[in-house]
Amino acid sequence: MSKIFIEEAKKYEREGDLSKAISLLKKVLQLEPENYIIHLELGNLCTSNNQFEEAAGYFRRCLYQFKDNLDIKNALCFSLSSLGNEYYLDSKFQLSEACFEETILYEKYNWVYYYNLANTQDKLNKISKAYENYQKAIRLNSNDADLWNNNGNAERKLGYLDKAVISYQNALKIKPDLFHALAHLTHQKQHMCDWDHIDQYFQKICSIVNENPEALISPFGFIANPLSSPQDQLLCANHWVQNHFKKLPISKDEREKKDKIRIGYLSSDFKLHPLYFLIRDVIKYHSRDKYEIYGYDASPKESTQERKLIISLFDYHRDILSVDDEKAAALIEQDKIDILIDLTGFTNNSRAFIAPRLKKTITINWLGYPGTMGLIQEKPLYDYILADAFIIPKSDEKYYAESILRLPFAYQPNIENRGQLNHKSRQDYGIPSDAFVYCAFNQSFKITEAIFKAWLTLLKKFPKSVLWLTDSNEWARNHLIKYTDKNGVNPERIIFASRVPNQEHIARHALADIYLDTMPYNAHTSASDALSMNLPIVTLKGKTFASRVAASLLHSLNLNELITEDIESYISCASMLTENNAFRQNIIDRLKVAKLNSPIFQPKLFVKGLEEIFQTLI
Repeated sequence: MSKIFIEEAKKYEREGDLSKAISLLKKVLQLEPENYIIHLELGNLCTSNNQFEEAAGYFRRCLYQFKDNLDIKNALCFSLSSLGNEYYLDSKFQLSEACFEETILYEKYNWVYYYNLANTQDKLNKISKAYENYQKAIRLNSNDADLWNNNGNAERKLGYLDKAVISYQNALKIKPDLFHALAHLTHQKQHMCDWDHIDQYFQKICSIVNENPEALISPFGFIANPLSSPQDQLLCANHWVQNHFKKLPISKDEREKKDKIRIGYLSSDFKLHPLYFLIRDVIKYHSRDKYEIYGYDASPKESTQERKLIISLFDYHRDILSVDDEKAAALIEQDKIDILIDLTGFTNNSRAFIAPRLKKTITINWLGYPGTMGLIQEKPLYDYILADAFIIPKSDEKYYAESILRLPFAYQPNIENRGQLNHKSRQDYGIPSDAFVYCAFNQSFKITEAIFKAWLTLLKKFPKSVLWLTDSNEWARNHLIKYTDKNGVNPERIIFASRVPNQEHIARHALADIYLDTMPYNAHTSASDALSMNLPIVTLKGKTFASRVAASLLHSLNLNELITEDIESYISCASMLTENNAFRQNIIDRLKVAKLNSPIFQPKLFVKGLEEIFQTLI
């Protein structure tokens, strides 16, 4: 009987009907379970039929019997690697990791296996392990551009910024048209405030976005490009999602009506993070008579009080950190969520591709990513983006894939009692007591050469002034010091603020006189920090979402005289605040009064406006 099945199986194999051949050989195994030749043949057939998981099972049994057979080891590695790649493409990263780890048990000298394992571990936020395996891959093969690029990404995440730059440069030496490596290199140089030749990089990246749809330019890095326009940013987002998820199904089914509207908040930043100081009280003050609030939490674990508190505010908390996008979407559908609000977008640990998998849920982009999420299959990746009339004027709607939802006030909320009493003096932070203090506590990548020149102009104009900056990293600090000295200003007038607990950080704003905003990526949460401490902000309004957030806050507080249109008026406004104490005090007094009744500082009022918008969607 076995011989008959085997002969028929060979016939079907010759005819290309692998499924029937496999079925017949399985019958042979029922009769002869110890026939390892059949196990091996089934493994080969399953491999040819892309049934990699089954193939691996058959090869494992063969290898158990023939431990030193190199051909069987190679066949098993191929099936495991292929299966790992399938899992990776399906966002099943834990399963993918297991496949590549097993592969390396049998083959320790194939750089591709270490590379693929590292890519998977990166997706699982196991950055140290990923970096270790990228390094192993490089020791086996130092001539692959993508390997160097991804190694640079791991170095960046670990804070090895100088090493990351070298990795990106190595990638570009091997493959000059590896455009995403150029984008990463450029953004890294922004973090380091290394502006040498950076304008050329900005121009080239804008050209790439417009001319190369296949180029993988990160939308988040691109919004910090001073030369990018709203049109460019939409194009960049479109390319990003279409290149990553061409086959993703997008469809909407009718929602089931319920007694309460179910709101889901999705984020990778439910922890001690700037987002906490924006969203906590929104979650807290949602009406539980009308709404049930779900938290879909992809945040790396930490034991801070902030994380514990925000988790406790959800009616239902779902940990999806280790859940792939498909299963996360299924969970959200199972919970019958009416509206899902993504608070992360394209920022770190993005879970943006959960949204298009939701058939019955309205999806909204808000707070985390200041820009459009783009189109996929000519449909918006997200249904809506939440903004305000200042950030996205009517004339700019065409630059957003989503439909626009506009809050009647500024789009950015804040927690209650954000301002903190200050118990320290200027002396505690190394600031002269008689100095006029300009501060800018934005991240270093937001500081452009143009805006820093404006700050140095103010320092030259007012000899008793100092500039107080966030000490983001040693490379940014060194570059800024050198640039200051080169432009004729004593570097000692640049004071770097070390990292301190958040309450102390907010409190120390009270020791400054003016907050100087960045451009084209404004202060966002940092702007709220300053305003909460009654610190005037001078901002330069741009044309993109990210460049209008601080202006949106000031506009909502009726402080439009602090919103400028160009560098000259920016310097002029800051100068007036410096020279005219009465003008500055008038601004401070008006700010104090405005905050008392402003929804952006009164979360109960903010939530009321937000819920009115939700009601229009259901």
